[in-house]
Amino acid sequence: MLPDIKIAQINTFLTVAQCKNFRQAARLLHRSQPAVSLAIKQLEQLLGSPLFDPQRHGELSAFGTVFLPEAKTLYKHYQATLQSGLSMAQGQTGTIKLGVLPSVAKTVLTQIIRYFLDKHPQVHLQVQDDNGDNLRDKVLDGRIDLAISSIWQTEPDLIHTPLCADRVGLVARKAHPWMQLGNDIDWPALQEQKLIRNGTTPLVENTPAHGFLLAPMQVTNMTSLVAMLEAGAGITTLPWMAFPKDSTELAFRLIEEPQIKRHIALLQSRHHQQMPATAALEKIITETFAHRGKYLSVPKQVIS
Repeated sequence: MLPDIKIAQINTFLTVAQCKNFRQAARLLHRSQPAVSLAIKQLEQLLGSPLFDPQRHGELSAFGTVFLPEAKTLYKHYQATLQSGLSMAQGQTGTIKLGVLPSVAKTVLTQIIRYFLDKHPQVHLQVQDDNGDNLRDKVLDGRIDLAISSIWQTEPDLIHTPLCADRVGLVARKAHPWMQLGNDIDWPALQEQKLIRNGTTPLVENTPAHGFLLAPMQVTNMTSLVAMLEAGAGITTLPWMAFPKDSTELAFRLIEEPQIKRHIALLQSRHHQQMPATAALEKIITETFAHRGKYLSVPKQVIS
């Protein structure tokens, strides 16, 4: 069994060895000389050999000379370990895995990352985008720490922090007839259109727009979906945040009756404890969404 040696005793030994004088070492350590002598004597007893030559006060013994570099290495490791622990405890270091919806990645994610890394530059932030179902599963099994995701239903094993709700609308080429309609949509005539399903289509379930769920064509990749819509392949539904605002070919039309919303929340596991850096990122995410509420608000009836 190893002796119970305190790090303060190691530091005392290193200071005396540096000064080669007990009185000077005591001044540097802000201790009395008898206290320093006692600490060295106790350390020698624990190690089982003298560290200093008893005939030449302050000079290292043969054992002390050999032990000195080992003690320096031990003390440097202690300092580095303690500094690392303090940094992690203060949220300044660590690794965070964040999952986001692609529509979030294209809207508010840049601001979140920039603000977080300005305050926590030593934290390693890993970001991955995925659909809502996969993000939920990754949080549950610990593959990611936090997720900004849509909520289809509440999960007892997840903590849901509401962030925003974006409205769902119809998306098609600007010239598409349904982009030119008034407020009332002729839902029974929906089946006459070329409908395209996508990953967010389940949002229209149990609404007059449920016909999109029966569309024979399904595209889950957003880039492919935009290309098909721009080519005039049909019409789809998308939340406002997911609408490709850089497209010059497409228009967005709100579904007014009934209003359909996608609810976005911050997800984290109830069973996985978070590091301080993760809590800091959570705070920045919620504040960013709160401050950008106007930007994420409902668009006009038709975006063209």
